[in-house]
Amino acid sequence: MKPPLVTESPRYIVIEGPIGVGKTTLVNRMAQRFQANTVLEIFEENPFLAKFYEDKQAYAFQTEMFFLLSRYRQQEGFSQTDLFHTLSVSDYLFVKCRLFASLTLSDHELTLYDRMYSILTSQIPQPDVVVHLTAPLETLMSRIARRGRSYEQNMDPEYIERLRRLYNNFFSHYTEAPLIEVDTEDIDFSQDEQAIDDLMDQIVERHRQAVTPVAAVEF
Repeated sequence: MKPPLVTESPRYIVIEGPIGVGKTTLVNRMAQRFQANTVLEIFEENPFLAKFYEDKQAYAFQTEMFFLLSRYRQQEGFSQTDLFHTLSVSDYLFVKCRLFASLTLSDHELTLYDRMYSILTSQIPQPDVVVHLTAPLETLMSRIARRGRSYEQNMDPEYIERLRRLYNNFFSHYTEAPLIEVDTEDIDFSQDEQAIDDLMDQIVERHRQAVTPVAAVEF
């Protein structure tokens, strides 16, 4: 299925949410269904990630700094592509770096981190629409266990719950782009093509509303 052929079609869509909510699955399915490019987080390259899940305090700073620079390099390359003629879908917002850092770093580490983060953010492309996926903690933990990543098998439920609440709080105040909230507890985007089509319809409509000028009122 080709991207929606309407004037107001978004060109850059971001899918966000906590670990285990199904971001990458949805991005890949959307890419297949709408012939879109993907911008996927490459978390496997982070050499500190497995150690971080074993000892967060000892490896948090190295882990977050690696992710910050890796995501920046990826976003820098993405910003040089043709964003006006190709639909692109990503499984993260760059601000994710700061959200995770605020959850894992000490105050001193966060001060150092923020110096680098503030320098890099100015050159990051902004999405046309953001989709925030949500799910209860039990659903997230079940999905994390089911996908079977070795370093996630001892994932701390308390950490996932803090992350889930952090995302909910962040998006409750988010105004940088049109936002769509989707409760995924009873939705399986890996199998349900109609759910993907319905979501894309919402995305196109939300973007159209955002870019359509408000008609002037005559007195």
